[in-house]
Order: sequence, then C-alpha cells, then structure tokens
Amino acid sequence: MKKLIVLLIGVYALFYLSQKDMLPSIAQIKSLLNLNLENSQLTEQPNQEVIIPSQPETNQPTATEQKIEPSVPASTVGNYQPTKIQTYQVTVVNGKLVITGKATPYGEFNKADGVILYIQEARADKKATIKVPFTNGKIDYEYPLHYSVGDVIINVDEYYKGIADDPDKVLGYAKYHLTDGDPFLLPSFMIQSNDPAITALAQNITNGKQTDTDKSRAIFEWVAKNIAYNAPLVNAANPPTYSAVQTYQTRNVLCTGYAHLSAALHRAVGIKAKVAYGENHAWNEIMLNGVWRSEDPTFGSGYINANTRKFVRSYQPAYFSKTDKHKEGEYPW
Repeated sequence: MKKLIVLLIGVYALFYLSQKDMLPSIAQIKSLLNLNLENSQLTEQPNQEVIIPSQPETNQPTATEQKIEPSVPASTVGNYQPTKIQTYQVTVVNGKLVITGKATPYGEFNKADGVILYIQEARADKKATIKVPFTNGKIDYEYPLHYSVGDVIINVDEYYKGIADDPDKVLGYAKYHLTDGDPFLLPSFMIQSNDPAITALAQNITNGKQTDTDKSRAIFEWVAKNIAYNAPLVNAANPPTYSAVQTYQTRNVLCTGYAHLSAALHRAVGIKAKVAYGENHAWNEIMLNGVWRSEDPTFGSGYINANTRKFVRSYQPAYFSKTDKHKEGEYPW
C-alpha cells in the first residue's frame, strides 16, 4: 500500500511540473549526463608523477601573473614543495635553498635594491643574513645547506637605499624539515662524525670487532677510560657544552662532551647514536640489535670524590648498558 501511495505522488508531481514547463528537456538531460561522464573520467585517472610546480597548487596565479613569475628548477623530491612568499618562491633542490622571484609592487614603487635573507639551520647551529641584489628586478639565488637533515627556516624581505634593515619586518618565511638521510647516522655541528681525526679514531678502536655490540663496547670503553671529567665546572652557572672534536682535543670535559664524542664515534662506523638528556645530565642511546639502549660513558669513567671534589678515574663497565638518570628528551643533533 505504501509503495502505491508513493507512486501516485510521483506521477502527480511529474504531471504538475510538466504543466508548469519545469521539466528539463531531453537536450538538457543529455548535456547533464555528458558532463557527469566527463567528471567521472577525470576523477578515475591514475596518479601521475608529481613534478614541483612553479606555483603552489593551493594558490594558482592568474594567466597574467604566470607570465611574469620566475621559474624554479624542476625537482621530483616530494618532501620539499615550493613556498610562495608574495612575489617570491622558495624551495629545496639538491641540498640547496633556491630563492627566485621579482620585486613586490611596493618594492617596485620604492625602487628596492634586492632582497635580504635571514637563514637559520638548527642542526648546523648557523644563522646567516644575506643580501642579494636584483638583476633586472629579479633574483635567482641558491644557498648551499650545511646538512641534508634537520630544520631550515628562511625569512625574506626587501631592502632599499638609505633605509635601515629591520629583521623583525619580513615579507614572509618558509620552513623545511630536511629528511634526506638518517639523522642518527649523519654529522652535526656538535657531533662531527665526518672529522678525519674522529673517523680515524673510530676505525682504530673498532678494528677487528665483528658485531655492532662489540664495536659499541669498545667505543664506550675508550671514551670512559680516556676522557676525564672537569670537576671544577660541575656546579657552574653556565657550564660549557663540548663538541665531539673539542672533547677529543681537550680530554677534559663535562657530560655533554662524553656523549657527543661517543655519538660521533658510533656514527663514524655506521652505528646509530643519539644524545639524550635528563636531570641535568647527558648520555647516549645506541641502536644495537634493533633496540635503542642507554650508554653512559660519563658515569662509566669514574666519580667525583665527596671530600676533595676532584675527579677519580674508575672504569665502570656496567654503564655500557644503563644510566642512573631519567630521560627528559633528546638533542636535535
């Protein structure tokens, strides 16, 4: 019964619409069907290889803008899509920051001389301020990055004759998280695992060792037995932070020096290494047999005498696989 009532209502509705000339024509129905068919064919196309465009896909310029926008070198690295900063564009290609563009309308009106770039590389601990003059009102500049992993931030602004630069006033910025490699196997400004002295030492320490565990134990033992703790600085208000190279050269450091040198030696022989911290202390986490394990070469090297406050060498092999501190985080290098 319900079906019959619905059918009668439908027939009446069609009759009413036809009397009011509100039904679509056959030509309109065909046109609608053709349009839907074309749309379905477009959505069913297979995924194509993505080539980085000269403009971000989310903000396509008009045809007039496309004629005057600078081009960016083609790249198939999908991780680093270009960032549009007004009339400029930034991307990462082959280990370089690539900045292209032309003066903004404001820059053209005020006869800007070029752009000023503020570049920060966290893993390299580098901050650069670079002025790039225009060539015929445009720039096409490449900045070689120090490392292929880590965060990179660039602020872009224009500069003018007779006007002081204001680093707090910028046209915009771009941020990239570089992932071209394993950060726990690559060097950084604190963990110089590619330094010739470090690589030579690492090869010498691990010579003849067959497994990563044996190599790691040999590195731990060398660092613990050959590096001394700089006891007078233990309670310093602003204690120094020692890099791997500084630790190797001075042999008298705080916990950061132990951890950075140990990490550098591990990475130099292809073993993943982190520097962890917690409770005002730093140590290592080493990847062995697929598991991150704590190693604390500082505590493995000895202790501070409670009476004399001097460092006492006393090798503690148990700290090859533990630390006494609770982890709070990891350093980004």
